[in-house]
Amino acid sequence: MRKTRARTRFAAMCLMGLCLVSVGTASAATRYVSDQLSINMRSGPGNQYRIDRLLDAGDQLETLSSNNGWTKVRTRDGKVGFVLTRFLADSPAAESQLADAKNKADNLSSENQDLKKELSEALHGSDQLGELKKNLVAENKSLKAQLQKIRETSADAIRIGNENEKYRQQIMQLRSTVDRLKHENESLQSRREGMQVGALILTGGILIGLFLPMLRRRRKGNWDSL
Repeated sequence: MRKTRARTRFAAMCLMGLCLVSVGTASAATRYVSDQLSINMRSGPGNQYRIDRLLDAGDQLETLSSNNGWTKVRTRDGKVGFVLTRFLADSPAAESQLADAKNKADNLSSENQDLKKELSEALHGSDQLGELKKNLVAENKSLKAQLQKIRETSADAIRIGNENEKYRQQIMQLRSTVDRLKHENESLQSRREGMQVGALILTGGILIGLFLPMLRRRRKGNWDSL
């Protein structure tokens, strides 16, 4: 009898342990109302308990414990009650999944439109940058051409300045030569005039030298005739 009672107690303890393990396993899990239009959440684990609310398909519940086909759950707003375990599923209902998928698709479509808009704006901006680059290249070429002209003009100005300085020096040399020739001409003119006077004097002297003997002879003849 004692052995029988001990075995009975041991079996009872094992059953209690299994129940506790099953309760711990169901605790704090996330479950979903299965594909039903709605299910009852009652105040206790049985149909005799009052109905606290109706749960729609896809509602997310937190399971606290399970026993005898009933599961103690907590709703997202914190309400605690009991529902039949067979109406719970590990994944959202197909309708809820479809709605989530539709929302995701709508979000992806909206994101796709935003990306297309950004891409279009980026491409438009790229076109604007290309046009701006083209204008800058053309302006750069124009500025280079103007700079080249300025350099050529500056080079011409320097060359003309150098030529003017060269011509100025040549003019100064020519003026100096003209002044020198002028002085030489004046000197030659003075010498020529002096030579002319000398020639006249010399000619006069020669003439006087020629006529004086003749005059003397005439005077002597006159005196002899008297």
